[in-house]
Amino acid sequence: MSASSETTVTSVSSLGNDMAVDHEKEERRYGCLGGNRYIVLVIALFFLSFMLSSYVFFGFRLYFVFFQVLFSRIICYNASYVSMVNLHSSPYWDDFIKSNKSIDEINWNDPDLPLSQRRFAFDTAQKSLGFAAGFLGAIAAVVPMSRLTARFGCHKVMTLSGIFGTVLVFISPVVVSWSFPVFLVLRVLQGITLANLFTTAGVVVNEWAAVNEKGLFISVLSAHVEMGAVFTMPVSGALATSAGWPWVFYLHGAILGALTILWAVYYRDRAVKHPFVQRKEWRKISFGKRLNQVGKGANDTPIRKIVSSIVIWGVWIAVIGNFLVSQFSISYAPIYLRGVIGCTPTEAGLLTLIPMACLVSFFKLVIKFSTGFFSDRIKSISDLTKMKMFNSCALLGSSIFFIILACSSPGRNKVLDVILLSIPMALLGFSSGGYSKCAVMVSGQYSPFVMSIVQIIACSSLMAGSFLVPALTPTDSFSEWQRVFMVYGAVLAITNTIFIVFARAEPAKWAQQKGDLTLAEAVMGCEQKPVESVTDPESGLPRGI
Repeated sequence: MSASSETTVTSVSSLGNDMAVDHEKEERRYGCLGGNRYIVLVIALFFLSFMLSSYVFFGFRLYFVFFQVLFSRIICYNASYVSMVNLHSSPYWDDFIKSNKSIDEINWNDPDLPLSQRRFAFDTAQKSLGFAAGFLGAIAAVVPMSRLTARFGCHKVMTLSGIFGTVLVFISPVVVSWSFPVFLVLRVLQGITLANLFTTAGVVVNEWAAVNEKGLFISVLSAHVEMGAVFTMPVSGALATSAGWPWVFYLHGAILGALTILWAVYYRDRAVKHPFVQRKEWRKISFGKRLNQVGKGANDTPIRKIVSSIVIWGVWIAVIGNFLVSQFSISYAPIYLRGVIGCTPTEAGLLTLIPMACLVSFFKLVIKFSTGFFSDRIKSISDLTKMKMFNSCALLGSSIFFIILACSSPGRNKVLDVILLSIPMALLGFSSGGYSKCAVMVSGQYSPFVMSIVQIIACSSLMAGSFLVPALTPTDSFSEWQRVFMVYGAVLAITNTIFIVFARAEPAKWAQQKGDLTLAEAVMGCEQKPVESVTDPESGLPRGI
């Protein structure tokens, strides 16, 4: 063994001691049939989803297990918003109709009313600020949260974010009734708890995904948007109608708290430290990964080289198109259903469930999972061709259908309108095999940093949509929504073209590592091997990385 290899092995002696456990002790571990990484994946998915939907449920009228919880807080704001601004259901509505007063002259948020009967006559600026404040907080906190994650780990940082987010959700009904400016501050704080979602996704993929399972992990974790919406939109609509809008917040707070506990108890920053991960599963997870990809061997992130990479910029530009349009499914689908198609608030929630659960959520989830699986398994097509194909299906396909929507005449058949509305949103599921996988393949061990920038761009796009769409649709007429759909179509086509031109499927020079032992080789004390001659731990056959 060379001197450099001996030094490397010595540097990971503590890691080797962790794995050099007694055979009998190893057998007593609960190995979960070698599938702990999938349990972690599911927990992460649900945790992030509810973190987002617990923020968005405020705008039912406006319409992304740890990931599920985070995104669920966003969507529940959107989902309760319709009931909060539905002045027709206020006890004061009949008196208002009989009087000659304007809407602004009625105290719809009368302190003498029970909290569930209070209503809010938000103006256009308040509506936009209510949705944009959280994204602003998320954008501002991405870099600090990333640094905290690098220092303390995702486990601690996201556990604290979940706890803090749970408290904020529970107090939201009281705060919004008390003071709208204070509520905006609360929304910014909620956004801060969301600032680490994409970074966490990158960390989970790097630490827990086997080399030949990264496409699957990326696809599943990117599905937190749909998972949060599937639960939040229909449940929040029914709950706001039957029990009152405050209970939408309380329900999401309770679920977020439960999933935060699950994340805190089960997740570990390093797979080798997990009590249920046996040696066989850990060797599968660590197979082919270089020492400085995981744990203490991490090198300083080459930020300058990353931000000057035209390939990474192609990824980031594709993110703009994807998330600018995703704002429609997150926030504005119920508005379109109610204002253009003519649904009642309850129907808007139920019809949003149809595309989200039956079409968008079902097909988009199937598309994402299938894309991740086949992008890993199909060998007859090059990785670059697969990424361009999947990305074009997502962005260019959605672009075409949004243009079709702009040229159609809605209102004749609600079911057909919902189906046509669902297709472009469902097609975005193919993006998990496009720019998302490209980001991981090109950036390698530095994907958490790249994903943190994706977080900033995504939140910026969502925040831009919070102002763009209301500005283009002041009266919710179809002619106004035609302009929105045409903008969506143009942005998707342009961003997809840029990605296709610059996409690559191999690690960038700054992400390539030559001469390092893999984790498994270092821990097991093996001689350094060329990448091409590495042997799969299960099949025993040579396999490239």
